[in-house]
Amino acid sequence: MKVSPPSLRRLSNVLGVSVAFLGCFEKMPESTLGEHIIKARLYYGYTKREFAALLRISERTLYEWEYDRKILPEEPRVIIERYLDILSRDFLEYPYKRGIFISNFQPE
Repeated sequence: MKVSPPSLRRLSNVLGVSVAFLGCFEKMPESTLGEHIIKARLYYGYTKREFAALLRISERTLYEWEYDRKILPEEPRVIIERYLDILSRDFLEYPYKRGIFISNFQPE
């Protein structure tokens, strides 16, 4: 069974838990920058379209970054690093410490 990121976001809001908690993403690979980007995007519960819009890039560009077909320029790298930061935190506890859920969280 495959669940979409928007469905995970809705479910996380109803259950009061993070998207990361529901998604079981901890087993996803993280050996490349692209894999980190995919995992971070899913932790936040964004589709490719939503994440690309948030980053003000095309879906095609996001696809190329996620599959390591293009190297990130410096400016977008700084923005994406804010999202990647979620992977270095204890994602099961961090949102509750701040009183927010990852599904509603946008990096500062």
